[in-house]
Amino acid sequence: MQKSIIIIFLLIFNLTIGQEKIDPTESLISEFKSELNEKNITDFFVLKRITYGTAYIVNLSDPNSCNPNGIYFTMYAFWKDGKDSYVKKFDNCGRFNSLKLTHSKPIEFYKKNYEKIKSEKVKSYQLTPDSLGKDGLVYKSISSRTHQPLRYFWFYTESTEFTNHFDTYDLTTEKDKPNLNYKSNNELKLVKLNAICEEIIDEYNEKNMFNRIE
Repeated sequence: MQKSIIIIFLLIFNLTIGQEKIDPTESLISEFKSELNEKNITDFFVLKRITYGTAYIVNLSDPNSCNPNGIYFTMYAFWKDGKDSYVKKFDNCGRFNSLKLTHSKPIEFYKKNYEKIKSEKVKSYQLTPDSLGKDGLVYKSISSRTHQPLRYFWFYTESTEFTNHFDTYDLTTEKDKPNLNYKSNNELKLVKLNAICEEIIDEYNEKNMFNRIE
């Protein structure tokens, strides 16, 4: 009986480790949250970027390269420590260094628009106005595409934690099939916060400022 219990425990342990290797998102965020809390920092957020269908080329000579187990992703945490603001990069393979920002716009925008960011939802790419059917249900025609870049957010304050996400396709529109939610989606505080972060992320990545530390 004892031997059977040990075998079952090992199977569960191996399964858990395997799942973390596929997507270590939650463990990375949890560890980072604990580190910030030890410094009495409770207000921060994390942005996760996923682009499906993009080939990730492993460069063995590049110390920042990653051999992902599963879908490759990058995450960026934004926070403020005293008067200084920072960003830190993560991916499937671990962490990168923290970088001091030249301004505090991301975290200040988040704190100022906290309530709206918490309640806002990006709507689907809608092709036709809502219509009420004879059955009393509301009908609409929407457009969707698979493997579009996705954005996931984790938000933290001293007393609250919440998440939000959207498909970047829903922020677009086309002349021959206009997205009725295009304007309203792009006016959301969540989307504007993402734009602020993306500008910083793209600049720092282009300058190769992030270096892997583990």
